Amino acid sequence: MEGEEGTGETETTESGLISDWTELTHECLINILSRLTLEHRWRGAMLVCKPWLNACKDPTLHTVFDLETRFDSSNDSTRWWTPEFERKIDSMLRSVISWSNGNLTEILTRHCSDLSLNFAAQMYLTNDAV
Repeated sequence: MEGEEGTGETETTESGLISDWTELTHECLINILSRLTLEHRWRGAMLVCKPWLNACKDPTLHTVFDLETRFDSSNDSTRWWTPEFERKIDSMLRSVISWSNGNLTEILTRHCSDLSLNFAAQMYLTNDAV
């Protein structure tokens, strides 16, 4: 192996083929990223390199904002209701709304502010008027 694992550097596989994960086509990246959850894209793939960050912002990946499955456990729900946590969810939701280019059809979360929901409504009123 020529590069360090996870750095996006060129690697030589056991078969002798050379792979550079940063050189995947946009379409190929979208195909791969579409199989990940929003959380996995947000915490992992977006941090790999600039092309992957740009691919993670593709509108086709942002038709649904679903964090409900992340908060199904009622045991830990009290720690979620903090202003800091709400700001993080708001930031994620605002980013997804912006990146969706009007393609967002569902918002499934219990943890966001009225300001973020108002932002979503305003974005869609603006897009409908265009």
